[in-house]
Amino acid sequence: MKKEFIDIIADTVHEFNLLEQEDKVLVAVSGGPDSVALVLSLLAVKKKYRLNIGIAHMNHMLREDESLADEIFVKSFAHNLDLLFHGEQTDVKKYAKQHRLSIEEAGRDVRYRFFEQTAKLHGYTKIATGHTKDDNVELVLMNLLRGAGSKGLSGIPAIRNNRYIRPLIRVLKIQILDFLTDKKQAYRVDSSNTDMAYLRNNIRHRLLPRLQSEYNPEIIDALDRLSRILRKEEDFWDMETDRQFNRCLIKTDNHAVALSKNLMSELHPAILNRVFRKAIWKVKKDLKRICFAHIEDMIQFCFDRPSGISLDLPGQIRVYKNKDSIIIKKEDKPLRQIGNKEKQSRRTAREKQGR
Repeated sequence: MKKEFIDIIADTVHEFNLLEQEDKVLVAVSGGPDSVALVLSLLAVKKKYRLNIGIAHMNHMLREDESLADEIFVKSFAHNLDLLFHGEQTDVKKYAKQHRLSIEEAGRDVRYRFFEQTAKLHGYTKIATGHTKDDNVELVLMNLLRGAGSKGLSGIPAIRNNRYIRPLIRVLKIQILDFLTDKKQAYRVDSSNTDMAYLRNNIRHRLLPRLQSEYNPEIIDALDRLSRILRKEEDFWDMETDRQFNRCLIKTDNHAVALSKNLMSELHPAILNRVFRKAIWKVKKDLKRICFAHIEDMIQFCFDRPSGISLDLPGQIRVYKNKDSIIIKKEDKPLRQIGNKEKQSRRTAREKQGR
């Protein structure tokens, strides 16, 4: 017997403990079918969990009149459902240029900053986004093409930090469209979703259909299953990484981490990579611009190269080593300035010795 759409959502909420009693949920709504269906889905389980629901809409100002029409639609949608509306407009193109980001990266930055600020200001305990099974599979393929590891291939989690929830992560886009048709519910269509300049759109409209027609009709389910398997394994690896990191840790503060060189040398390469990534994250607060090659350089520098005092990484991260320890530090100043100062100090010392 085929499960009803709302039953799938209810099962997902239960399986991943997405909601707790009396949660106050901020729903990210673009006006597209996924986010509109997300609101209706949460309203369907509102009584069971005694939810308080609000709607958040970010106008990225990328499509001029179309973006404004989306905002007006979402505001009206919230009003018709008697839900609180939170809206904001941000010039994403300008933000992307100022911060040297792609449009996609800039859009995500301003969007999630807006969600966090709104949630904090109004006391929302959960932030719901409309990611679907299709979105998860597309991300897996994107990361596969980029050469990501198992974490990248584990896709989109149903819940992150016990705060961001994805109740639609087990449903397909076609199921959402059928659900909205049955409900006679209108939604907006984003014209940029067909722009092939974006890798995700190429995967959605070209690669996935070809994989389905020529290789595996069930490719979406297969890749979704792969991501679920890897996510469970990542949960295990995260626990083991924490254990080994704490075992090797000598001391730490907000700007530096010192690890035992001897204990680190005993780790299997798979866990060594992860412990180094965790150490960088501790001082950098993210892993942006840190790739597999950087971790390989760290390993070579720390264990295979007898000479050298330090190794520089993106984000003003510098790795130091001595006989007993490895120190990962975030410098206050750009590394080039520090390097020039060190060179000047050595030059001054040599001049003094020559007098």
